[in-house]
Amino acid sequence: MPDIKGLFKRAELQIFLVYMGAHLPIFLLSEARYWDDWSLSGASKEMLVSVFTQAGFPLLGYYHYAVQLIGWWFYAFSTFALGYLIIHVFYLILKSFDFSKSDATALSFLAAASPVYFARIAAINNPGLFFLLAFVFALYLFIISVINKNLYIEYLSYALFMFSFQFNALIPPFLLVFFIAAFLFYKKADASKGSIQYGNYLNKFKYVIKRTAAIVLLPFLYAIVQHFLFKKSGMFAASYNVIDINFGAILSEIKVVILYLFPYDGIYIGNPVALTIFLVALLIVYLSRPNPAGSGTEAECNGKGLLGIGVVLLGLGASAYVLVGKEPAYEPWTATRFQVLLPFGAAFSTLGLLKIICTVFPAKNPDIRHRMKVASFAGLMAVFIVNWWFVYATFYVDHLHQEAFADTIRNTPSLQSRNYVILDRSGLNAFDTMPGLGEYAGLHEAVTGKQDALILDYDSMTAYGGWSGFVGNFKQFLGAWSKVEDAALDAPGCLYIVNRERNVQSKWAYAVSAFIVKIRHPEHYTARHLLSLDGPYCQSPR
Repeated sequence: MPDIKGLFKRAELQIFLVYMGAHLPIFLLSEARYWDDWSLSGASKEMLVSVFTQAGFPLLGYYHYAVQLIGWWFYAFSTFALGYLIIHVFYLILKSFDFSKSDATALSFLAAASPVYFARIAAINNPGLFFLLAFVFALYLFIISVINKNLYIEYLSYALFMFSFQFNALIPPFLLVFFIAAFLFYKKADASKGSIQYGNYLNKFKYVIKRTAAIVLLPFLYAIVQHFLFKKSGMFAASYNVIDINFGAILSEIKVVILYLFPYDGIYIGNPVALTIFLVALLIVYLSRPNPAGSGTEAECNGKGLLGIGVVLLGLGASAYVLVGKEPAYEPWTATRFQVLLPFGAAFSTLGLLKIICTVFPAKNPDIRHRMKVASFAGLMAVFIVNWWFVYATFYVDHLHQEAFADTIRNTPSLQSRNYVILDRSGLNAFDTMPGLGEYAGLHEAVTGKQDALILDYDSMTAYGGWSGFVGNFKQFLGAWSKVEDAALDAPGCLYIVNRERNVQSKWAYAVSAFIVKIRHPEHYTARHLLSLDGPYCQSPR
């Protein structure tokens, strides 16, 4: 019989179990659609290829079409699988850099469960994980090519880097590859034979510059390829994620990096709880009465080094968003869709902080100190995993909201006619974000097969000064992308308002009861009981 106990000691299995514990609930959302996902739902091959060609990603049009032939569930499966493979390659990179097994495993745990990059849940963002996997795998190939002096693998890594650049957010963090390359080549030159003289250091510098020249040129080479082969056009040609660097944006990035050092500043742990955790931590530090002779220990120095790496990675990870003039944020899930490298920076900075804090534990009994470290890390991981459960639960409530909306339209005869507007005031959207035209219009089309009605979030419409201001601001996006090209924008006609049903006191209680009914008695589940419909309010008799 195989050694089961020894099997569970393998870091790879432990990492997979932690990752699965955090992200397995994604399969509850295998049929859900979020954000711009509705623009994909039911879209023809011609439309998908056309839109993604305009965005500079023609290959993605074919990918989304193939996935819809397989089934929408494949997005959840692919996101889950790709996410784990990325973490696994991250572990291999750490091992290649001679990190200890415990540090490499702990960093992989944190990268797998850190409360960042919630936007992975959306199908529209699923292909980004392919490019991120290509990026980290290319980095791994590059590292082992330098270590093993294999030029063929090195050139293969360059090709994979070029492929990953199709996800443009990976280009600014490519500076990380230059840093790693300079370190590896300098280390390689330092190991070569020769006297330690000024001329020898100069030769090392020349050698490093020569070997990193290709890495410096790769982003510029891809920019030329993109200009001629993957040039953006249509609605993506101008005023859409245009690079706009300013001093305010740089300050915003610094602020985000500082905030990301403290993972509890999140969406589910508010200021009172965060303050309580901080005070408890101070109390533990005070009661532990650290030994003054223990300052400057190897663990503390290691923690400071990890913290420094984390800050650099967080800055590079957030840079893609800052370069287009946007401020990365932790709360809105849509604001993290480009920050695919943040989990790695969060992992390093979190482990570094934890090691620094653990240096204050009493050192009289090394065994007790080790147990306190393990317990602290296990508790932190438990908080992160539970946080992800809440994230997926929030998206599940949003999924129920979509089902209720579709069921309400399907069972309301007056909503089968043309030329009306529905305002959503239910407040059941994930993380209180404002759904866009594409989400609502795609939902309507999926139910009725028509593209002639507008459904809008009440707060988002009023934020633009009413109907005319909203239409004027989003007119450029009306068309095939948002699936409302047949709507009569100049004459809204009748108005309906959707509210949360009065007897739905808690959306969480409703979500739990709905989940139980859907599992045990699916034939008794009626989604529309979540919502109530007011109206119609018409401008003139129909």
